[in-house]
Parts: sequence; structure tokens; C-alpha cells
Amino acid sequence: MLLPEGDLLRDVYLRGSPAVATVALTFDDGPNGRCTQAVLDALHDVGAPGAFFVLGENVARGHDDTLLARMVREGHTIGVHSETHRVRPLFRRRSTAEELGAARAAVDTALARAGVLERPAITLFRPPFGFLTEAAAGAAREAGFHIVEWTVSVRDWEAGRRPDQIADSILARARPGDVIVLHDGDLTHHRSLERCRDRPNAAATVRLLVPALLARGLKPAPLPELLGLAAEGPVGRATSSEAPIALPGGGDDRREDGAATAPTTRRRAATNHPP
Repeated sequence: MLLPEGDLLRDVYLRGSPAVATVALTFDDGPNGRCTQAVLDALHDVGAPGAFFVLGENVARGHDDTLLARMVREGHTIGVHSETHRVRPLFRRRSTAEELGAARAAVDTALARAGVLERPAITLFRPPFGFLTEAAAGAAREAGFHIVEWTVSVRDWEAGRRPDQIADSILARARPGDVIVLHDGDLTHHRSLERCRDRPNAAATVRLLVPALLARGLKPAPLPELLGLAAEGPVGRATSSEAPIALPGGGDDRREDGAATAPTTRRRAATNHPP
């Protein structure tokens, strides 16, 4: 992880305002067929919005166009998690730009195939593993993306964990303004089209987590609203004057070899209102 220098963190969003009792639920590595469908079903049943950071390669397969259309129809947010989930392209501005462009185009094409006439602007980018370089930040900024990290990650992807354990781990850490990350896919793997094999815990976790958050006074909100981007144009950014802060617990996410990433410093908290 590169240390923050100059404008590296200028367009990076970590969390919402701690003064507002809302959190955001985000999902990485989809769309993944039945797993993503189950998450959408769970969000619908508990009445919560989600933000899906999809991989362009997964979208381009064309199996999940109707799921992307459903995200739009049901008021969820679509962002991109790159094209391939590889870290190497993030070291070169041109390679990052190509990944972002391909992922954004894949989403727009999928929505068009699904008959969505008013397609949302795709302006949110979560780097693979949360890994950020100066080249990647510059490419994202030039393409009109906001970079979105997270504050709560509990390694929901680890084998052997149960939904109740994942939900309890999140509840132990969740605070107003938090951005919570879960996974509805497993990188670019699709091990089954007939059932959810890759991320079977995600939907069950949502069903346990949301009622428990509400009982604690924490309401899931749309990610753009939480970050103060809801009324913003495609290339605006937050202007909070708070200092950069570190991800709680080191912000562990997955590496391609299964190890955890190193603790990283992210951008200051965004206000909960449009800049």
C-alpha cells in the first residue's frame, strides 16, 4: 500500500457522518447469479438499500442482466470493483482507466440488454482489496469516479463462518456513519448457475443483520446519501475538513492469495449532506 501523498486521497470516501444514525450495506465481487439474487431478495424482505460493487468480467458474461436491472428498479446503487479484480493494473494510470472503462461499459450494456431505458451514471469505484495507488486515484478522478472504501469488514468470506457469527461481528463494530462490506460473489468465480455456491452466507447475514441494526437505532441508508453524494453531479466530491483516519481493525479484505491486506489510511469522513 502506498502512503498518502499530495492529492491521492482527494476523491476517496470512507464513511458518512458519525452524527447521523445511518449505515450503508455494500456488496463486492458480484454479480453472482443465485447468490446475488438471494441478497436482493433479503434486502427486499427487510426493506434495506444496498450498494453493489460489481466486477466487469462478471457482468460481461451476460447471465445476470436481470439482476442488474432489478438493482436499479429496487433503488439500489451500482458501483464498479474493477474489471478483473487484479491489483497489477492499479499501478498504471492507463491500465486502471481501461479497467474502469470496461467495467462501466459492461454495466451499461447489461442494463441496455435488460431493457433499462434510464440507466444510472456509474460513478462509484471500490479498488480491489481496497488497494489504492496514486496512478489509480488519478485515473479514477479523470473518469469521474468517487473512490469508496469501508469501515467495517469482518472477513465474511472465510470458510466455516456462519451467518450469525458474521452478523454478530458486524454488530460489535457498527457505529453511525459506517460503511459495511459483505461479498455476494467470489472474485470472478461462478461455480454454479443453479444454486448459490460461492457466497451462501451473504443473504442470511442480511436477514439477521438489518433487524438487529434497526433495534440499535442504526438505519441502513443508500450509500450515496450516507456519503453526501445523493444530490451531486457525476464528478463532484466531498469537502470535509477532517483529517485522514485509519480503517478500524486495519481494514482487512482479501488478497488473491487469501492473506489479509496491511492496515491502510483512508480519506477523511464525508459529511452526510451534499457539498
